[in-house]
Amino acid sequence: MYTDRDQFLKECEEFEARYLTPDTDPYPTSDPLRDDRETELAKDIYSAAVGARFPKAAIAQVAKYHGLSLDLVEDIAKQLVQQRVGYDLEEEEFTTAIRQVKWLEEHVDDAGLRAWKMQCLARKFKRTVHQLQEAYSKALVNQAPIEPMSIAEFRVKNRGRVQWLVPGWIPAATTLLIHGDGGAGKTLFVYQLIEAVVSTGNWNGYQTAKGPVLLVQTDEPELVTNDRMDMRNIPDDSPLTILSDWQAEALPRLASYIEKHRPKLIVIDSLSTINKNCIFSENDAEYARPLLHLRDLADEYECAIVVIHHSSAMGRVRGSTAIKNSVSEVWAMRNGQGLDERVLAVEKTRMGRPPGRYRFLFESEDFSYRYLGEETSDGEDAEDTSTQEERIRLWLASDDRAGIPWTPTEIAEFMGVSKNSARRCLYELWAKGLVNRHRSKQVRSYAYYTGELRNFVDSEAVTVEQMEVI
Repeated sequence: MYTDRDQFLKECEEFEARYLTPDTDPYPTSDPLRDDRETELAKDIYSAAVGARFPKAAIAQVAKYHGLSLDLVEDIAKQLVQQRVGYDLEEEEFTTAIRQVKWLEEHVDDAGLRAWKMQCLARKFKRTVHQLQEAYSKALVNQAPIEPMSIAEFRVKNRGRVQWLVPGWIPAATTLLIHGDGGAGKTLFVYQLIEAVVSTGNWNGYQTAKGPVLLVQTDEPELVTNDRMDMRNIPDDSPLTILSDWQAEALPRLASYIEKHRPKLIVIDSLSTINKNCIFSENDAEYARPLLHLRDLADEYECAIVVIHHSSAMGRVRGSTAIKNSVSEVWAMRNGQGLDERVLAVEKTRMGRPPGRYRFLFESEDFSYRYLGEETSDGEDAEDTSTQEERIRLWLASDDRAGIPWTPTEIAEFMGVSKNSARRCLYELWAKGLVNRHRSKQVRSYAYYTGELRNFVDSEAVTVEQMEVI
């Protein structure tokens, strides 16, 4: 070890003068021969990457010619292309992979063949199937181009009244998730809705749309389903079809069926059983991917899709929050205070029933649910609400008031009831088709009337009360 600093520096200078002169440098910084080889390699790789008709094959030939691994040459190619032309080969590879996965999802009906092709595709891109599907799921939100419309264009496109399956409850084109504990009666509740759409046209006093219904029942034995159809008195010639062996992997076939037969209502019981072959856990966001596809189908073909699911121990939608986020409406069915009482909690809505708690009574004689009314905080019971509805309907239908729109505030003052009660009753009357509602261009709230809107009503003139939001 050196103890004299000056002596150490002197010996370093002698070593540099003797061995590290330009002619004697044992580690030369520039080797013309090596530089030529690297330049040639870079030219070959770049030409293969951007000039060849089949870049991957050309890059493989370059790797073989220069005796290098394919992975190394591909990495060099990505760096060269990025540096020289600012082009990201990895992004191009990603786009190609997503496009091919999308094609498989939409066009290969056979689930086994689709799985096989997906495995081949994953090997091609040196990924696992799970990684490939995860990337595809996350890319779905970026597939559509950003083409915003002006507010005027948007209004023209969406002008017209909302179409309903059940007025005030279920829009004609929506995805609705109903969850609850086992034995809460979710399936029987939905079967009553099926009966209304295919047969009676009436659900708890609400006039429903009528038309074909598809029931995807993979959660209960076929004998049980058949027995419950008998309970609902659904005749053999009703437009109801039942599918008992469907899985979410067969979404392309379901889309083809919907396009051909145009059902008004599709019921899927349940999310867990149609997803039993899914490689993702119920707690993974990708588990909810079929719901996104179902939402697109509902919008495209204007049908209501009801999916039955289970609740967690905390009473929430079981599984990933993506399940709740992927549908338009979420209802929770819970047991009420009495043995036969049920409470339907509307937890999420975009156009259907307002959030709240709605009481139903289970009728064991015919296995139906009778609507009792909204659970209120002001102590009103179902009988009081029904009486108020009839009083308001008769008041609006009198000769001197028919055809004139009245706001909930005005009606509450005339009838001597609270504004909240008037609002609830008017909404129920409108949903049942017993009154109409009207909103002018300058008003944010609805006014209600019976019969035909009178010609002398100036839709631009509004009162102070009408400016209040319902």
